[in-house]
Amino acid sequence: MLKENGLGPTERLLGIVRNGRNGQTKRLFLLARNGAMDPESLELGKKSELYCEISSLDRILPRLKQQFDAIWSNILLNRGQAPCSVLLTSASKGEGVTYVSERLCLYLAQTYGHRVLYVNVADPMAAPEAPSGPPPEEIIDRLTAGRGLDDLVAASEVPGLFVMSLNLSGGQHALPWLLPEHNAMKTLLDYARERCDIVVIDAQAVLTAPWTATMAKSADVNLLVCRFAVTRREVLNALLEAFKAAGVSPQGVILNARRYSVPQSLYKLLK
Repeated sequence: MLKENGLGPTERLLGIVRNGRNGQTKRLFLLARNGAMDPESLELGKKSELYCEISSLDRILPRLKQQFDAIWSNILLNRGQAPCSVLLTSASKGEGVTYVSERLCLYLAQTYGHRVLYVNVADPMAAPEAPSGPPPEEIIDRLTAGRGLDDLVAASEVPGLFVMSLNLSGGQHALPWLLPEHNAMKTLLDYARERCDIVVIDAQAVLTAPWTATMAKSADVNLLVCRFAVTRREVLNALLEAFKAAGVSPQGVILNARRYSVPQSLYKLLK
């Protein structure tokens, strides 16, 4: 469990995201077949076989501003300007990185009108009846060469919000992120900057995918998601050591509070 007063300077609490029942497992974004696919289109998202449906959109939007105003304001105050790339990760699985990442993307697209690219590195996002997309080996080749990435970007129900599902979960997929000559992360970020205002990367947990720390070196902002009453201090310390070894300094912590009552002393850290 996180200590109430145990956050260090690299673990600054940026905000608290409250979620309800089943909040950890239910995705907002689901990739379905794109009925308006146009291989010749120059419009981002049109070339993909996939289209991103967003569940419970009307119910979720009113809560986004309240939950994420403090988080994003803290990031802007710390940097002095909006970042072009944000990577979210955690120490271990089940902390709520996807939960926070998806809602951050919606918040940025709806509140600021940003063109946002959400990149999911590992988790399957497609509905069972949706096209399977290219295999991981082909995705790696495209990332390495910097070609054919438009086909991987799906438009969504929210104007300006785009989704890229890479589905690179295994250790055999780590080399593109680790080897400088592959430049996979640089290629991805350069691609996103040319087409969108900000890219949000939903990355794997550091202790199960150590190469996430290397990926984080290229991002403008790195955020750690911790789950209240679940994340253990020793596990968080191991994550911070992995970041330190990679030369990365996280910009802060987002506390995923789920249904638990949060002590008032934690809210004081936001002031």
